[in-house]
Amino acid sequence: MSTSSHAAAQPTPLSALLGKKKVCEQLALSERTLENMVRANAFPPPVRVGKCVYWSELAVRRWQEQKFAAQEAWLPRVR
Repeated sequence: MSTSSHAAAQPTPLSALLGKKKVCEQLALSERTLENMVRANAFPPPVRVGKCVYWSELAVRRWQEQKFAAQEAWLPRVR
């Protein structure tokens, strides 16, 4: 058995899963609006597990960061 100088790879923790109701609450959207956004390819598609649909918390966070990047980068003009 050889000894390696590399540490064993640690598994990446999985992102929490959010159901449709939780995503809607978090983003202050109706379920219909969320469904329309997914249909229009304006929001990440969910993963279906049985009768339920889920989004990874990471996917929702990335969408939110992308959507608000310009607003958060805004700086007032200096006169």
